[in-house]
Amino acid sequence: MLESFQKFNMPRYEQVRWQIQVLLTENNWDKDTPLPTESELADKYQVSVGTVRKAVEKLVEDGVLFKQQGRGTFLKQPNFEASLSRFFKFRDKETGYVTPTGLVKKITSVPSVDNINKKLKLRKNDSLVYIERIRMMDNKVILSEKIWLPQSLFRDLLTLTPNDFENLLYPFYYKKCGQFVSSAVETLSFIKHYHDEYLDNAEQQSLVRVCRIAKNLKGEAIEYRESYGLAENFSYEVNIN
Repeated sequence: MLESFQKFNMPRYEQVRWQIQVLLTENNWDKDTPLPTESELADKYQVSVGTVRKAVEKLVEDGVLFKQQGRGTFLKQPNFEASLSRFFKFRDKETGYVTPTGLVKKITSVPSVDNINKKLKLRKNDSLVYIERIRMMDNKVILSEKIWLPQSLFRDLLTLTPNDFENLLYPFYYKKCGQFVSSAVETLSFIKHYHDEYLDNAEQQSLVRVCRIAKNLKGEAIEYRESYGLAENFSYEVNIN
């Protein structure tokens, strides 16, 4: 399979890096199962151990894999919850900053939505799974989320009720549908004249909207999400070194 990359003049280790990502994706790799050894991967892809080592090191740098001394190399589950804490600082009265609890309120099958299908690079008539989810703290809704997923990948979720979902969605996607979210691109904007039924905000109140396109290990978009919160809770933080 590596020969198909020759026309792109990709370095050999990059070719192997891509093949390892395909291996992880197509086999729904268990995050508790170590990858094959560098020697086994070298035999599999007919390259040197040094080439495999460089490919693996690059995947570790990218946050896809992590190494555990004496145990091997494993698939890493990124902490996407940390991204929300960059935008919203929710403080518990007793314990300081906390991650809100997630509750799914609605899940249904919907026909294609032109702009959503384009974001997910789906065909024009491909159906979607649509989820409405809230994030709560101290019995108060502080974030409202609208989520669209390709139905071809996530149809098993339609057999579940909202109460079947766990607090964190990305590990749940992997458990139920074998879909591993490896990376995401987020954009942020401030909006007005938008009323959200879960936030129950006044239309004149400003909201923050965080739009996320989440991708699998092959870089394919598998989720589009819009998260809404009151602008008064917004606080962006970045460390520059």
